[in-house]
Amino acid sequence: MPIRPDLQLEKCIDYALRKNDFKPLKTLLQIDVHEDVMIKCSKQFFHKLDDLICRELNKKDIQTVSTILVSVGRYGKNISVLGQAGLLTMIKQGLVQKMVSWFEKSKEIIRSQGNSEDEAVINMIEDLFDFLMVIHDVSDEGKKQVVESFVPRICALVIDSRVNICIQQETLKKMNAMLDKMPQDARKILSNQEMSILMCSMGERILDAGDYDLQVGIIEALCRMTTEKQRQELAYQWFSMGFIANAFKEIKDSEFETDCRIFLNLVNGMLGDKRRVFTFPCLSAFLDKYELQMPSDEKLEEFWIDFNLGSHTLSFYAAGDNDDHQWEAVTVPEEKVKIYSIEVKESKKLLTIILKNIFKVNKKEGKELLLYFDASFEITNVTQKLFGANKYRESTRKQGISVAKTSVHILFDANGSQILVPESQISTVEEELVCLKEKSNPQKEFAKPSKYIKNSNQGDNKNSQLEVNMVSK
Repeated sequence: MPIRPDLQLEKCIDYALRKNDFKPLKTLLQIDVHEDVMIKCSKQFFHKLDDLICRELNKKDIQTVSTILVSVGRYGKNISVLGQAGLLTMIKQGLVQKMVSWFEKSKEIIRSQGNSEDEAVINMIEDLFDFLMVIHDVSDEGKKQVVESFVPRICALVIDSRVNICIQQETLKKMNAMLDKMPQDARKILSNQEMSILMCSMGERILDAGDYDLQVGIIEALCRMTTEKQRQELAYQWFSMGFIANAFKEIKDSEFETDCRIFLNLVNGMLGDKRRVFTFPCLSAFLDKYELQMPSDEKLEEFWIDFNLGSHTLSFYAAGDNDDHQWEAVTVPEEKVKIYSIEVKESKKLLTIILKNIFKVNKKEGKELLLYFDASFEITNVTQKLFGANKYRESTRKQGISVAKTSVHILFDANGSQILVPESQISTVEEELVCLKEKSNPQKEFAKPSKYIKNSNQGDNKNSQLEVNMVSK
């Protein structure tokens, strides 16, 4: 393995420690390094790295912490300590335990931010977990230590309502990747008392998560941590209402995405006006003049649009450009919206969203998103909660696009909240609504809502890492 004399990673860390100067480290990051290049470090490198990161975390210098994490994450596999693979040596020295300490210090910073979306903090957490996944992937021992140390901590972070949803989503993605490759001897931690309590709390968190993708990520984690047989019993521990537990039991690993949509439409719908995710079937969608197609799946009944009040995003899945049935996740954050309008035209309700920057879906680009709904759906209030009343504009646009009407029935719960039900389910839902009214408290009555979509968060399924494509961030 060749040695590059200009790659003095340890000297850059020394310089930063002694002189608080990170310019050499930032310069180093500009150099492309091939996998076969060796970066020699001493046994003291591990301790220097820990001292430097802890110091910067204590100072709350977020961007500097990111710079350090990116550097060791990028060059970690190239590090050699006394002729041995550097990361393996550092794991033996206690690297994972040190990263637990870094995570706990980072969590203090996260909590101090509250639910506000600080891009620098989010980037730092991403950098921390990117490096953690490098450690996770380097060896079986790395996997075992990372899983045992971080799975409980990530679960605790996800159920903490004080933490920003973007951070919860990012850490959950990493945890599900860990669980996907979890060594058999590490699975024993999933059956201890601490994890049992955390799983119950994660079940509760689904109800108030406020973001559809976060809800799916939590369900994915619960499913990865258990077998279908185990879930038949555990569901009643995770969900206090029997009909929700029964619905959760219907989620099959082989049909995870579509079963998830059925379950979450039930969960979100039964919360009525208290729900934090509102879902409506869309008749058609356009990005400027380009029509966005509903994903191709024989089990997909509707083109579902999720209004996520917790994350202040509108999200949906569109068909990919390829013929391999990939799904593209499309997310419209509130901060990317310039103005929006809602108008009724020809028995259809049109939501027009004007974006601040060019928006990209597949290979199509535009700044105007048009979503057509049935006119009977009440989308005005939830859209104003999502994007803010100050961005609402009365529309005078003339639009001559023809769209087909979908067969969706509207039921109402005890509070008068709309529950959307596809025609194929109406008899079953009405029967369950009657049963639930008989069993429930007079002030808490629930109805089963509508059905389904394909979500792409499942590990290796259909383009699982899809996310928003924005030209300008």
